[in-house]
Formats: sequence, structure tokens, C-alpha cells
Amino acid sequence: MSDDADLHRRVEDQSWWNATLTRFWHWWDHRNIDLHAVLFVTLWLTYQVINWAMDFADAHPEMDGIKMAAIIAAVLTPWSVLQTAMFAFYANARKQ
Repeated sequence: MSDDADLHRRVEDQSWWNATLTRFWHWWDHRNIDLHAVLFVTLWLTYQVINWAMDFADAHPEMDGIKMAAIIAAVLTPWSVLQTAMFAFYANARKQ
């Protein structure tokens, strides 16, 4: 049974509200909107974290270089790990 025929069968067997949600989910899922949202949010949060690091460095010129680097690394390192996981999720989901 084709995917469209399966969707049509599922929609006919449901109430109006459930059929509308089924059609919406079908539309959402086939366009991979959730995957693109993950990528967009990851890139936006990366911008926010880097912007924070630059603002922090600019706001505290009295700190020596090692202390500043340690603070910024303490923030950016966990974000880099999370960012790697989010990009891997996006790349693996696109392969399927």
C-alpha cells in the first residue's frame, strides 16, 4: 500500500479533529520540519553563545588571558559537545 493510500485510509477512519491532526503530521513529517528546526536552533544558539563570549571578554578587560580563556572554555566546551550531538542527529536523520 502506498504512503498516500495509507494516509487516506487513516484519515477516513477518524473524526474531523483527528483527521486534521493526521494530515498536519503527515505534512510536517514528510518535509522534515523538525530536522530543519533542530539545525536552525543549533545555529542560532551557537551565535548566542559566541556572542556572549565576546561580550564577556569585552566587559572584563581587567582579567588576565588565562583566567578569561578558562571561563570562556568552561562555557563553550559543553556547548560544543551538545552542538556536535545536534549536528549528528541532523545528519543521521537526513540519511534515512
